[in-house]
Amino acid sequence: MNAIARITLRRIELKLRMVYVSSMYVMDRVRRTVIEIETEDGIVGIGETLGTDEVFALAGKLAAAMIGQSPLARLNLRNGFARSVFDNRNGRTGWSAFAGLDLACWDIAGKTHGMSLAELLGGGGKRRIEVVCPLPALIVDRPVGRGELAAMFREHGNIDRLVTYALAQRRLHGFRCFKYKSAAADAEWDVAVMAALREALGRDAQLRFDPNAGYGPARATALCARLEPLDLEFYEDPTDDIEGLAKLRARMTRPVATNMCVIQLDHLAPAIRRGAVDVVLADIFMWGGVQNYREMAAVAESCGLEVAVHSLFESGIGTAANLHLASGLPQIARANDSGHHVIADDILSPALPDVADGHLPLPAAPGLGVALDPAALARLTVEEPVIIGARRPS
Repeated sequence: MNAIARITLRRIELKLRMVYVSSMYVMDRVRRTVIEIETEDGIVGIGETLGTDEVFALAGKLAAAMIGQSPLARLNLRNGFARSVFDNRNGRTGWSAFAGLDLACWDIAGKTHGMSLAELLGGGGKRRIEVVCPLPALIVDRPVGRGELAAMFREHGNIDRLVTYALAQRRLHGFRCFKYKSAAADAEWDVAVMAALREALGRDAQLRFDPNAGYGPARATALCARLEPLDLEFYEDPTDDIEGLAKLRARMTRPVATNMCVIQLDHLAPAIRRGAVDVVLADIFMWGGVQNYREMAAVAESCGLEVAVHSLFESGIGTAANLHLASGLPQIARANDSGHHVIADDILSPALPDVADGHLPLPAAPGLGVALDPAALARLTVEEPVIIGARRPS
């Protein structure tokens, strides 16, 4: 395998089909970093990561250090970035920047060996992956300020719009699993919403409750105790910190999941010792790529924890990667987080299929199994691409 010759980074903006309201965001669009790594012999791997200023800038610095190295030496590349957690001086921003580059290298590896990412991970037999429907804290027609939202939460008649939206998504896409993104603004609202969703969707629907650690431990514990009769799938980050989750979990019968308090390898041991969580809801970007993810999954399984896939709103590249994780890693049995059906435009050709019967199909081609649409990529790029290395001679 020839070395890495050229890396291109682009920042794109994807519009959403709804205004996403949570305790962290009120947004109707998202920015992502799209990465292309080209080898000296012309194989191109694609990756994706967060589109923040910090992640984009750091990904460019890391990319420069990868020129001339083998994309198949993925462990060497990771250890060159951070042999240990201490070596990564940029926290989850650092892992996210590396993850996009790592993903492109795995795409090259799959194309080189004629294997999908799921097959490279040792799996690939699961061809249809169940996905989750995200539900905003409130249905609004445009992004609004927190003050305006507070007044809307006091009017419980607005709950009907949220329930109507959930039912419509089930009719359109066959979802069986829903994740409600609480704004952590009003416990009475949250209880009323979850009760209304359970009544409307029935006992067979899986419901997740996620306030993004917006409630303190005491309030979160009292709130989750009120939600216990609803038999939720799990409480996702109901409060902050491993200690807070451990105290809450000790008082609940339903599982506790996190994608905020256990996000790198050195978090696993204290979380396991304290009995803080049941499910590590892991995000491939925050965990720093495929190798870190599979190491985390092995440790979690050996200590009796479940693993599930976290997602926000990625392009089709990130969605495809998450599908391969779910098919390739035996530790993953729960439905994947996914915002695929909420993205109004994408950068792939052909595009990923719509969610049907609550599932997405696993891309079958080697690597990630997806390809870029140059015209769509150009249309959605929001600033001049950063090109590192030399263009391969034609």
